[in-house]
Amino acid sequence: MSLSTIQLEALRFSYPPVVDRGQPIEVLRDLSLAAPAGQALAIMGPTSSGKTTLALILAGLAPALTGGSLSGRAWVAGLDAAQTPPARLSHTVGLVFQQPERQLFNMTVAEEIAFGLEGRALPPQQIGQRVAHTLASVGLSGLEQRAPWQLSGGQQKRLAIASILAMQPPILVLDEPMAGLDPAGRREIAALLAELKRATGATVIVMEKDAEFVARWAERVVIMAQGQIALDGAPSAVFQQVDRLRELGVAAPQLAELAARLRADGEEVAFLTAREGAAWLRPRLALSHATLPIGDQPQPAAHTGSAPPEASTAAPPAIAVREVSFAYPGGAQALNGLSLTVQPGEFVAVLGPNGGGKSTLARHLNGLLRPQRGAVALHGQPCAGRAVGELARHVGYLFQNPDHQIFAATVREEVAFGPRNLGLAGQELAQRVAAALAAFDLAALAETPPAVLGYGWRRLVTLASVWAMQPSIWLLDEPTTGLDARLIALLMERLHQLHRAGHTVLFITHDLKLAAQAQRIVGVSQGRVALDGPPQTVLADSVALHAIGLRPPPIARLSGLLADAGFPHPMLGVEQFAEAWRAQKLARPN
Repeated sequence: MSLSTIQLEALRFSYPPVVDRGQPIEVLRDLSLAAPAGQALAIMGPTSSGKTTLALILAGLAPALTGGSLSGRAWVAGLDAAQTPPARLSHTVGLVFQQPERQLFNMTVAEEIAFGLEGRALPPQQIGQRVAHTLASVGLSGLEQRAPWQLSGGQQKRLAIASILAMQPPILVLDEPMAGLDPAGRREIAALLAELKRATGATVIVMEKDAEFVARWAERVVIMAQGQIALDGAPSAVFQQVDRLRELGVAAPQLAELAARLRADGEEVAFLTAREGAAWLRPRLALSHATLPIGDQPQPAAHTGSAPPEASTAAPPAIAVREVSFAYPGGAQALNGLSLTVQPGEFVAVLGPNGGGKSTLARHLNGLLRPQRGAVALHGQPCAGRAVGELARHVGYLFQNPDHQIFAATVREEVAFGPRNLGLAGQELAQRVAAALAAFDLAALAETPPAVLGYGWRRLVTLASVWAMQPSIWLLDEPTTGLDARLIALLMERLHQLHRAGHTVLFITHDLKLAAQAQRIVGVSQGRVALDGPPQTVLADSVALHAIGLRPPPIARLSGLLADAGFPHPMLGVEQFAEAWRAQKLARPN
């Protein structure tokens, strides 16, 4: 068996029961998989499909450190993963955890990278060179002396990846490496993984939900569902099965969805990227009498019933941020004179690079942070001097990391905590909790300790906890992290439901496909508002987006490539593009 070869045969794994005399929690069911040396393999699957557990087994951490029962064979580079001590296996398998905070513990960024290299007894000069090169590769140069806990969530993810990449393991396993990264960071990590594989011949396995990244990077895609392998093949073959992926709760690349939509209209087409799509579509465009007037462009389905509210002179802004500046102790300036006004009932997506100030802005809106200069007001009332508990009556805040928010013994108690502290009791409290649990498919888990749930389910618990409070302003920081395609669709449906009911919604995201569903996009970079406007305007300006490290979503990039041939731009969704293409077909001369 060659170095970097993985061979799994009839693998079964169960975690210990959650409660005494309970049943073991079966996660993997007769899973078999072989990965040859040097392969770039992406493993996708819905929430709780077993991806993270498989990563822990490959690194020798399960069941050694997690408990549970493992049967079958798990060979990693000739070593029995179930019998080899994790410390020894770590020289062969580098694992990046889904949550970066779980593996960052040194005092500075530079020390975090150097720690593993020192453990390998590399010469000091080589360690210094490797640290500098790796930090530059992940976009963290200049932060060498910053403490890891002073970094943004996305920067912490880059650091966790860098700490493993620096050791150049022959097998690299990354659990959700793209979660929380801005588009620039995703491109940097993708390029670094490709370079590591090219230079060292490493086997690279990613457990990932970002289908756009997987389509560009992977040589092979494996889809897991219910602890088994449901699909296995090249990206071009797997991502053509859009209906099957949808059934499994797995996202397909946006342009694979478009290709499937066009096939449903009788087109014989398959493509995964904007350039591939443009190469197929451009020769078929009607070059005259086909362009839709701007006012006639079909709108994305997600906007139905969510028309922007007219400005009101009677009601004060839901959120008013005036020239706010803030710097963390020992850190860089996080906000630098930022001003932002959000009217009642607006649905706003907040975008920007990692470390640009998005989460810091969010924490100023519920009183967790206070401006060092400037002022914040909610519904016309200044936040200065008001307690966090009082502000929580108006602002429902979802932390970027659900573990910063969860503390109760059961899911039901977690969801009940907020409304109980708002004064609800008895039947009213019970009804509010039941409605929140039902809204996020959590009723069956109501008596389960939230701490034992998977990351995606813990995220849903925090969403239900805010839902139960029914605040007028919803503030969500990266709410889709850890959610599969089905649960993301559920979340967006709930946010649009809130919006239609008159709630103000701000959600911070790096997913521009989701941002296109908002009625307004605000870009925050270097502590200031750099972009602000409706999606049709913001996503059409690729130059302005690029200036803050962002890219239009694939469907908008495709319409941009076709704009000079008469195709309307920007397109914000698959259905919108398909309708515009149908109009182009009708305009073609026979």
